[in-house]
Amino acid sequence: MSNETMPAFVMVEDTAVTHVFPVSDRPGRWTSGQLPVIYAACSAAAAMLEHRAHLESTPVNQLKLIEARVPSGSLHVIEVAEDLLWRERPYRAEVQALGDAWLATGNTLAAQVPSALCPCEHNLLLNPRHPLFTRISYLAAHRFRMDQRLG
Repeated sequence: MSNETMPAFVMVEDTAVTHVFPVSDRPGRWTSGQLPVIYAACSAAAAMLEHRAHLESTPVNQLKLIEARVPSGSLHVIEVAEDLLWRERPYRAEVQALGDAWLATGNTLAAQVPSALCPCEHNLLLNPRHPLFTRISYLAAHRFRMDQRLG
């Protein structure tokens, strides 16, 4: 297996979090919530954009940007046709089925998916049940304050 890694970032509101990505069992764009998954971004800016897009209340000032490196030798790329309307909300079952199928196989640690917010960015789905999950290197938990202009 390759020792190469790729960056992964997650913005979290919990100031107690240090160097761990939060696992979700809630439905998202790419998964139905039947299996645990971690949604991460491939860049710090994309993580901030994703966090901002999913805020349901006033932005919090106590944020942390978790930075990690993920083994890149265990990556599956999920490609989606535009006719699936995968950017739509509410989330579409046929799009969630793509991520669910990837998770169910358990073949790779990560799946790369396109960002619905920025066509030049990608996000990662991470499988916390994959054997390589323990090989994720957590580098930092940067204190982060959302710029008021984004409020």
